[in-house]
Amino acid sequence: MVTRRGSGSGGCLMGIAFVAAAIVFGWPAARVYIRAYEYEDAMRQTLLHAKADNDEGLQTRMRASADSIGELPDAAYDIRVDRRDGVIRLSATYTDTIKFPVAPRPVTHRFSVERME
Repeated sequence: MVTRRGSGSGGCLMGIAFVAAAIVFGWPAARVYIRAYEYEDAMRQTLLHAKADNDEGLQTRMRASADSIGELPDAAYDIRVDRRDGVIRLSATYTDTIKFPVAPRPVTHRFSVERME
C-alpha cells in the first residue's frame, strides 16, 4: 500500500489551529491599527477645512470624527492645532491597548498631519 501525503488528519488540524490562532491574536491588533488609520484619515479630511475654520472649529471637527470612529481613548480627543509660516499642523498622541487573550499590550500612536494654508 502506498501512503499519500496529506492523508493524515494531523495536517488539517494544524492548519485549522493556525488559522484560529491568527484570528484570535490578530483581530484585536488589527482593530487597533484600523482605528489609528481611520483617525489619521480623519485628520487629513479635517485639514481640508483649515482655511475656513479657526482652531476651535478644527478641534471640534476632529473630536466629532473621533466620536464616530469609536472606542478611542480619551487622549485622542486632545488635538493640537499649530499655524506657522503658512503651514497648518494637526497633531495628537494617544495610547491604545491591544486586548490580547493572554496579556494586553499598550500601543502609542503619534499623529502629525500638515497642509499649506
